[in-house]
Amino acid sequence: MLLDAALAAFDALGYGATPVPVIAQHAGVAVGSLYRYFPGKEQLANALFQREKRRMAAALFDGVVLDGPAADVFRNVWARLGAFAAEHPAALCFLELHHHDAYLDDESRAVAAGVDDTVARLLRRWQRRGEVRKGDPALLMAQVFGGFVGVVRQQRATGRSLTARLGELTCEPAWNLLAAPSKGTSR
Repeated sequence: MLLDAALAAFDALGYGATPVPVIAQHAGVAVGSLYRYFPGKEQLANALFQREKRRMAAALFDGVVLDGPAADVFRNVWARLGAFAAEHPAALCFLELHHHDAYLDDESRAVAAGVDDTVARLLRRWQRRGEVRKGDPALLMAQVFGGFVGVVRQQRATGRSLTARLGELTCEPAWNLLAAPSKGTSR
């Protein structure tokens, strides 16, 4: 309940502009009750970040066979990303707006690194097999995922609803950023 209230408040106001009393108000509890569970806003934000990052990782990767052809695995994971964004748009935006903020603790950074490492390992494997273009996996990942986050932000800012179909609609352009160029084209 407190984490959900914090997510709603951070989504509406942003982390920096959200005082603890507003979070307590969203949760329907006294400020003192919130402090019984979290010593401060940073600890609350870290607990929220960890919960949502783990939820996202599970939504993307749980039960997915990751050793198939790159294009097939990518399409499967990307469709799941679209479904996650449709089901949890505030969580996705929170994760991406706060991913690099100084208040994240070591555990939050480790949870994020685990997701990033999974994707980087996939990209390196696909690069070795010649299915994905050459380049730093972290930069490729940032370019492709950053584009998706931009689409989600744009959809939300213009009041358009997010549907699970968002993954389908953005998959081909995202894959084209990653796919190894066809023979005869420059790398």
